[in-house]
Amino acid sequence: MPQWRQGLTKSLHQTRSMPESRYFQLATVGESGAPFCRTVVFRGITNDDQLVVISDTRSEKFDQLSQNAKAQVCWYFSKTREQYRFSCNATVMTADDDYDLVKQQWDKLSDAGKKQFFWGEPGTPRNDGSALHIEGDFKQVPSHFCTILLAIQNVDYLNLRGNPQNREWHEKDENGNWVSQSLIP
Repeated sequence: MPQWRQGLTKSLHQTRSMPESRYFQLATVGESGAPFCRTVVFRGITNDDQLVVISDTRSEKFDQLSQNAKAQVCWYFSKTREQYRFSCNATVMTADDDYDLVKQQWDKLSDAGKKQFFWGEPGTPRNDGSALHIEGDFKQVPSHFCTILLAIQNVDYLNLRGNPQNREWHEKDENGNWVSQSLIP
């Protein structure tokens, strides 16, 4: 397991009682070249170092990642005062691409989590303050539900505790092995 992943595992363990530790910021690039950043929920990490999130194929995030797979994650743990910045290449998986993976992520959601995929198209006008109408069967994976795999290319880690602070750079070498370098913060 790479050094950065051992650290991330420890950070997640130390902050497991803090719900906000399951959220990170995901930045993508729009068609005009402008950056877009939003908070997403961490859904896991694969054996080959890919962060897992879920999304809706009707969202801006999906369109942006379909046009440009490059993304960056910024994840801050307030309790441990650590920041991880991951440069990633995203792969969006629909049920047509990998039904088992997408169904597995769907099945992990609570009913409340599943409801948001039946409210209607994200970003469309909401005309009144009435309750959102739910249409669909929670047992079936909606065609617009997808899983995003963020393949980590490099990691910029910063620990803000101490003086001086600790910063590390992690990236794969030409053989695919993770190498690390301490940096001046």
